[in-house]
Amino acid sequence: MKIIQNIRERFARSFLLEQQHELFREQKQVNLGNARTIALLYYLPDEDTYKKAELIITALSDLGLKTRVVCYTDLKIVPYYFIPKISQDIITVKDVNWRFQPVKPFAKEFINTDFDILIDLSLNEYLPLYYCAALSKAVLKVGRFREDEHHVYDLMIHSAPDDTIDSFAEQVIHYLKRINN
Repeated sequence: MKIIQNIRERFARSFLLEQQHELFREQKQVNLGNARTIALLYYLPDEDTYKKAELIITALSDLGLKTRVVCYTDLKIVPYYFIPKISQDIITVKDVNWRFQPVKPFAKEFINTDFDILIDLSLNEYLPLYYCAALSKAVLKVGRFREDEHHVYDLMIHSAPDDTIDSFAEQVIHYLKRINN
């Protein structure tokens, strides 16, 4: 079963790479102080992570940023602690096709929105989130450092093995405030 999963993942990645080559987007460095819109991606394994993400979203909103959030859970149903909001959506295992692409209508809308900044706070790779990041039309894409992912993210930040979503978000925000336009 693991072999089939690996084959599916490799196929999904190659298909995604083809789609990404067809993508045109304006790319530039954006300081957090000059941004107006921000997209946030994160993996949702438990309620504690949800609470931490809510604090991050609140902090970004307090900076005057219009924030749009998409999270992914490998559960088949929406967890009881996830509170749906207008600016937040969730992708479950049932919401992806065999190429791990999100099939919910909001995913296509998210990808096609010209955000000033996209931040991927996932500390491991989850193909549905990776799909959203790779095809996003965001002007600046920020994510965790991955050796071969320079074609997806404009700014990659190293994460320590013990990093949590909030400690990684703190690092990302620190660097985004220091970008010179």
